[in-house]
Amino acid sequence: MSNKDIILVGQFGSPLGLKGEIKVNMMTTSFEVFKNLKNYYNFDGSVAWNFKNILFKNNKCVVQVEKYSSREDVLELKGQKIFSNKRFFPKTKDNEFYINDLIECMIFLKDNTSIGKVLSVQNFGAGDLLEVKYNTKLTLIPFDKTNILSVNINKKEIIADPIPGILD
Repeated sequence: MSNKDIILVGQFGSPLGLKGEIKVNMMTTSFEVFKNLKNYYNFDGSVAWNFKNILFKNNKCVVQVEKYSSREDVLELKGQKIFSNKRFFPKTKDNEFYINDLIECMIFLKDNTSIGKVLSVQNFGAGDLLEVKYNTKLTLIPFDKTNILSVNINKKEIIADPIPGILD
């Protein structure tokens, strides 16, 4: 499985109760998306987890992992990241993108000047930011209609018109 094929979907949190249930901090758009994924893996795909139950309790995602039957068993999972294969995700709508599709896209200004590749996508609570190395420094460009004019995932190109001050 290549890194482009796997997507971070959650992280194991704290155990819940005594029978091997554990909270999951979901990183999908909804509980339904998380629940409907077919496979769950560790970071390199070497460990697969099968969930007997996936529930939404008290605004939290709670899973019961097969072969884990006690609080002590699931304690070893706490903090581990959960990945799934991209092919199990729903198709995106127009102007929707998965973060891993944006990584490595070239960013061009509207005059066709290249400003670099997307290194990562950050979100500190106010919206997604494209991280790019521009003129030897890391720069964050808001991923919104004001700053991003178009995205072509097939060509791996993004056309941007950053507001004054972002590239200075």
